[in-house]
Amino acid sequence: MKPLNAYICGCVRNCEQYLHRVFKNIKKIAELFDSFRIVIAYDISEDNTLEVLKNWVNQFKRDQMVVLINHEYVGNIRTKNIAGGRNAILQYMRREDTPKFEYFIMMDMDDVCAGNMNLNALQLFLDKERTEENAEWDALTFNRPIYYDAWALSIRPYVFSCWNFTRGGLLVEVMRRYVQDKLTEVAENAPKYGLLKCESAFNGFGIYRSAKFEGVLYEWNIHKNIEIIPREWITENETAVGRLVGLRETPDDCEHRYFHMRATQLNGARICISPLCLF
Repeated sequence: MKPLNAYICGCVRNCEQYLHRVFKNIKKIAELFDSFRIVIAYDISEDNTLEVLKNWVNQFKRDQMVVLINHEYVGNIRTKNIAGGRNAILQYMRREDTPKFEYFIMMDMDDVCAGNMNLNALQLFLDKERTEENAEWDALTFNRPIYYDAWALSIRPYVFSCWNFTRGGLLVEVMRRYVQDKLTEVAENAPKYGLLKCESAFNGFGIYRSAKFEGVLYEWNIHKNIEIIPREWITENETAVGRLVGLRETPDDCEHRYFHMRATQLNGARICISPLCLF
């Protein structure tokens, strides 16, 4: 069987109260791989996040966990800060002196990934990776009892940022029902390995095939997304919503959208959601 190796990554700021539970889950995830390295991007915090991270570094073997500390000013645009942290992680993984692992995982380091984890949902797909070469995904994310992450979600006809339409809160509920209905349909037709293809999804956790994301970075500025999203897709989105796209006061968008769409355009990456719940 093929050995599996992965970076397990996340961005951290003011997450002290969640880190113990998140790292308990990370340890369980790490046991699914033959080799791993945990890479955490840290932004200056008002709590004891850094001290907690240092304690966790000591609980792993040498070089099994790395903390990348950002000493620069953290502004008030959240997705800009997170994109910076995620890109620091990518740049670390792509250095010549770091291991070239086939997979990397990005996960939220707060309450989103601090709960009870159904590890079997991830192991199911990893076991298939060990024995088969015809996997149908390059980015794999998972469902939740309530699919919460509408901002990262792009699935036709809903490809643009939900918060760039008036009455965005109502649109979020529409998108959640839409994706949940699609996932239910997939689960009924293929209850084990069924996948829903989309343009972007995260939902707090994603595992990626590294080669399919080479040369791609995270981007927070919505104008960058406007450059790469086909105009006909935006028109289709406007028709489905019944409203025109607008721009918010700040030009921020979810950092995952550009990352996924650009990898699809440049490298043919397949972005998928499993109907199974990991959390």
